[in-house]
Amino acid sequence: MSTFSKEEISAVLHVAEILKEKNIGEKINVSRFCKEAGISRKNAYKHKKNIDVSVPSLEEKVRQLQQEKTEIETKLNLAEKRARQADLYWELRNILVALNRDVKKNGPVQSPKQLRLCDEYNRIMGLLGQEPHNFWD
Repeated sequence: MSTFSKEEISAVLHVAEILKEKNIGEKINVSRFCKEAGISRKNAYKHKKNIDVSVPSLEEKVRQLQQEKTEIETKLNLAEKRARQADLYWELRNILVALNRDVKKNGPVQSPKQLRLCDEYNRIMGLLGQEPHNFWD
């Protein structure tokens, strides 16, 4: 009984054929492989015939992986940008809540605290590419 799956046997035979065709490196001894796998050579080729394992070229696989990597990095950068923006909007909300509380408590007197909150609000708006707001008009 073989310790290899039918797909693994088929893949080894496909690789052996590719190496033979391209005359590259060490060849796979199919007879020895079949003996070590515990199957007959005839049975191995039967698996190969019934299971099509296409072996893409290494260059194509690398290109595909690089493209997937680029797509993942792009999505990650976008997610990070959106997360930063969400954090900044949350900070804006907190500043407006604090400013509103202070104005209700002390009135719109342009206290140092209110001025500091307005400056921080406008700094964050600038980071978001928004126009500053004049709270005292």
